[in-house]
Parts: sequence; C-alpha cells; structure tokens
Amino acid sequence: MAQAAFDSEKVLIGFLSQIQETLERQPNYTCLETVERTRRAPGGTTQVEDTLRLEVALVDSKEMFAWPGSKEFEDKEPTELVSSGMFGNGNFALYPRMLFGGGGPAFVYAGEADVNGRKTAQYNFRVAKLMSGYRLSVNRQRATVGYHGSFYIDLETLDLRRVALTPDNIPPEFQMTATEDRVDYDQVKIGEERFLLPVESSLMMQFPEVVSRNRVRFSGCRKFTGESTLVFLDDDLIEAQAGGAAAVKEAILPVGADVPLVLTSEIVLAQGVVGDTIEAKLNSDIKAGKDVMAPKGAIARGRIVKLERQPELFVLALHFSDLEWRGGHARLNLRFDSMAGMAAEQAGGRQEILRSPDAGEIVILRSGPKRLKDVLTRWRVAP
Repeated sequence: MAQAAFDSEKVLIGFLSQIQETLERQPNYTCLETVERTRRAPGGTTQVEDTLRLEVALVDSKEMFAWPGSKEFEDKEPTELVSSGMFGNGNFALYPRMLFGGGGPAFVYAGEADVNGRKTAQYNFRVAKLMSGYRLSVNRQRATVGYHGSFYIDLETLDLRRVALTPDNIPPEFQMTATEDRVDYDQVKIGEERFLLPVESSLMMQFPEVVSRNRVRFSGCRKFTGESTLVFLDDDLIEAQAGGAAAVKEAILPVGADVPLVLTSEIVLAQGVVGDTIEAKLNSDIKAGKDVMAPKGAIARGRIVKLERQPELFVLALHFSDLEWRGGHARLNLRFDSMAGMAAEQAGGRQEILRSPDAGEIVILRSGPKRLKDVLTRWRVAP
C-alpha cells in the first residue's frame, strides 16, 4: 500500500492553529531560571564562570524578573539585576509570540530533523530589521537587528519543540563574530493543566578572544497570581491586636555609619549561586550620637550578586537589603569597605583575600579559603 505523501503545508497550518490557541489560553506564569555561564578562549577548555538563579515571569505578554523569594516582580531591564556577564531575555516566553502571534514572517519547509529524540519538521524564517524586536546589548551598546532561524514541529503531536535564532548584520563596533540563541520546549504541568513551556535554552556569543555561552534550565513553573485582601476590624479587636504585638519601628541609618556584619550563612565559593540568599549578624550597635539606631545582634539579609570563578581566583560581591531586630527594621544601602584577612593592596606576598579595584568586590585566590562563614565584613551606609 502506497504511503501518503508528506504535506508540509498541512502540518504548518495545523501547528499554527494549535499554538495560537495555546498562546491565547496560556496563563501568566513564573518559573525558576537557573543559568550556567561559561567562557572558552580559542583553543582552550571551557570554564564555568558562574551560575545565576532568578525567578522569571510572563505577565501580560511581558517577561519580568526577580531574585528567588522576592516579594514582587519589577518591570525593569534584567541588567538591573544581573549587572555583569552575559545575560539574555526573550527565551522564556517571547519568541513564540514574536513568530506565531499573528503578522509574523513567512515560513519555508526545510525537511525533517531529530530534536531530542523526537521526529520533527523544520521550517525556516527570516525577519528584517524593520519588523524585528530583537535587540543586542554588548558592553552598554545596544542595537535592534534582523534575524533568521528555524523552528521544529513535533510530527506526532504538532507541538513546538525548538526555536533557533541567529541575528543578522551585527554592528561591527560590537566586535562579535557569531551568536546563536536556541530554546527547547515541552508540555509542562501547571496546576491541573499542561501547557507548552520552555524547558532549556542556550545562548552563545563569540568574540575574537572568547566564546561565552549561557545554558538555561527552567523548573518549578506555576501560575503567577497577585492577590490583595481587605479585612475590616472593629475598634475593640484592633486594640486587642495592638496590645498583643509591638509595632515595628522603621529606622533610618546615618549616612557614613560603620556597619560591621559577621557572615552567618556559609558561602562555598566553588558552588555558590548568584541569587542565593545570605544572612549576617550586626557585630556592634549602630549609633547616631548617643542614640542606638540598630542594636548589636540585628540580622542583615541579602544575596550573592556576583561570584565569578576564574582559573586563579574568585570574584565575589554581596548585597544586603534589610536589617531586622525585635521591634525594628532598616532598609540598607551599603558600600563594602573591607573583610577580615583582606590585603590593603593587590600586592604580592602570601595574602589570599584581596581588595578588587571595582568597588564592592572581593578577590579571593584559589589557594585561599574555599568557603566563607563567621567572617567579619565592614560596610558603610551610602547616601
């Protein structure tokens, strides 16, 4: 019996109808995004630079980011959270909307391909700069560029399995010789339903002296919900609650005040992740004149915001945002000053913890400590 001829147009029409229906019913959702960033010099071996962990959310067709455990997402550029190294967005939710949300480019069948063990149909496309929303940002230089690429349709389920994008006409001042962005998709359960979501992605940027690559995994996906509740209490109940719990007083720390913090969280330099939460204990009172603004023993809460792993050293930066004690709280805006055991200069000798030329960073030689805990750090309250 003769086998029916493959109809690439029929597959494409069925896929577009299915994915457009999927995009319409897809809820706002959030996932944990784990990014492993690597670098490789030409002819050299790949080195893990660092690992990031962020919460990413799709809210009303917009990607938003937050540190894990944060109380809210903010509509900011991701570079405001991740201030160093290579980072990309769009791979979480925007690419299918760019291509299949209506008014997209023409698609050309390019044959069959295997994607993660699934038989797929490959379709190519090209988007001109005039119609593109694809932006490149390198060393604070930005440009909108056109792009071309492919997507892959599962021939059994008509699900999207992969999107691969390559920018066109990269500005020469970027000094970038090649770049590629790829996202793999699968059906993921959110609540009692399953939706087509990204599960992994890879972003590569190649320069004359180095190839940088981000490998991303998405996990723990759930519906994004924002709720507010109004509770009306009678006067007697308000008085009873007020008598049972002391109000928290908000303190404003004096600019320039010394803030000595002892790390109570352990930071394992070879395993720590940017985005991990940390805690420290205030080592002495913070005073304004004779008034105690924050008492010894108060708990400072913050995060690792940089932890680069270079062949000979680690580069670490911490950020503390809140100081809490019984009955009191202060928002922190601190400037790093020093750490116990740190050298005053990056001179030779046997010193293994060095002050970085960049404000707020600590350079730790690989021959030095492998983990940090119960270490005294000193900070100043910044304006």
